[in-house]
Amino acid sequence: MYRDSGPGGQHRNKVETAVRLTHLPTGIVVTAADSRSQHENRRVAWQRLQTAVDARDAERRHRERNAERAGEFTGGRSFTWTAWRDQVRADGGTRVSMAKALAGRIGPLLTA
Repeated sequence: MYRDSGPGGQHRNKVETAVRLTHLPTGIVVTAADSRSQHENRRVAWQRLQTAVDARDAERRHRERNAERAGEFTGGRSFTWTAWRDQVRADGGTRVSMAKALAGRIGPLLTA
């Protein structure tokens, strides 16, 4: 509890109604000094702290989920078949005829 500053006159300057809560594991700090009642400010501060911790946890879960999904899609290769040239082309520019690719001779494409 502490005395808040700002407009409010004698009551605000003399009475310790402001509340500051710190979540020790995360270091999140919230304050509440909106009400003249310490009990009301404490209730509001606890709500704000819970909201902040929940938002932090949701953000962490979101980052972890995105990291997992990014790992699923990296390192893939793409091959393009150009019908009028009858060749398969790898990302690196290596080309093999479609007949060779269908016969299983795609070594040059995989080493590209």
